[in-house]
Amino acid sequence: MYTVLAADDAKDTLMLLEFDLQAEGYQVVKALDGESALTAIQNDNIDILLLDLYMPGMSGIETLKKIKENPEWVNIPVIMLSASDDEDQIVQALELGAHDYVTKPYIAKVLLARIRNALRLREKTLTLENLAKTDFLTNLNNKGQFEKLSLKAINQTSRSIQNLSMAMIDIDHFKSVNDNYGHEAGDIVLKQFAGLLASTFRDYDITGRVGGEEFAVCMPNVGLPDALSVCERFRKALEQMPMELGTEQIFVTASIGIACAQHPNVGYDFNQLMQNADKFLYQAKQQSRNITLSHPSETAQPTQAVVVETEPMAAENQEDGLVGIDYQVGLDNVLGDDSLFREILHMFYDDHHEDGLRIQQAIDNDDQGRIKHLVHTLKGVACSVGALQLFERAKLLDVAANDGDKESYQGLFDNVSFELARVINGIKVELKIE
Repeated sequence: MYTVLAADDAKDTLMLLEFDLQAEGYQVVKALDGESALTAIQNDNIDILLLDLYMPGMSGIETLKKIKENPEWVNIPVIMLSASDDEDQIVQALELGAHDYVTKPYIAKVLLARIRNALRLREKTLTLENLAKTDFLTNLNNKGQFEKLSLKAINQTSRSIQNLSMAMIDIDHFKSVNDNYGHEAGDIVLKQFAGLLASTFRDYDITGRVGGEEFAVCMPNVGLPDALSVCERFRKALEQMPMELGTEQIFVTASIGIACAQHPNVGYDFNQLMQNADKFLYQAKQQSRNITLSHPSETAQPTQAVVVETEPMAAENQEDGLVGIDYQVGLDNVLGDDSLFREILHMFYDDHHEDGLRIQQAIDNDDQGRIKHLVHTLKGVACSVGALQLFERAKLLDVAANDGDKESYQGLFDNVSFELARVINGIKVELKIE
């Protein structure tokens, strides 16, 4: 079902639009002015906008400008509505990116036909854009899109001096798969490999296919110990996962190289990170394959950089101000509105500062429904406020709750509780909450 946002200061027009659109099966969101329309776009999944040309406060033209200036909204088709026949205004709206223009009083059949055309064009545009960004075989980011998204992540983490790690991953002896089983089997292996890669790493990690059997992962806000841990988890899962080739099964392994932005002589530079990760990948393939290599410790030789499963990264020292929250990530979620973000932080504190106690009680009482609800909600809001480490730990507990893995609850919850306490205390200090 498509969602239509109708923005018009005339309430009678909104009522008619709502009636006609709902009769055609559309979900309707209404706004009486430009500011409310922008808020609705931010909060709702809007597919198309019907925008009145003349409204008090922010005009339709001004609203249209703001929509088309936002890269996240630029593909929302906008149909302008107005009783005016001012040609200059109509031309200006179309030149700013409006999809179409309809005069009021509108003819319902005509308006609905134009809405259908606009939505069809939007779907085609999104499909073409997705094809341009996505690897056709694995559905991961292609090399160009991986670089674009990684550069954006690197710029954000460098401004806030956060950790960032880059991994290069290569399937071992992949040529022998093609030689022994055929290229179709090789494609199947690549698809299953990519599926495991996407499910192992976080939703906001950037995964991409950057070569034939070569893949890369950019991990924002992740230091070297955690990067090593998750890459080792992926490598071990891969070597145990049978690749289904019709009636046959085969097993493959991968070699991995990791570079960290905060390591000396690397820094927040995409090319340098990729080169260093590729260097360690080459060393891994030369050494034995099916291992993970990275920056050696100060006491180790370069060839001793093979890692084993590591413990989660140690928590930062408690200090005044926000702790455990990437302020820039949270700020970006509200389009840079600092005062709004601080209000959201206060709401997060009010709603979730007792979640540790609530979840523990639910675990003690074996209340599965409440565990799932509390943890799933906490996971969602943690991501929204930029509490990325809390999000990761809540996500693991959320998965365990959905799987009914009760034996894992307490250990996973202890990690959640620790991180939640840090975040809550940091907010309390920063916002001076009594």
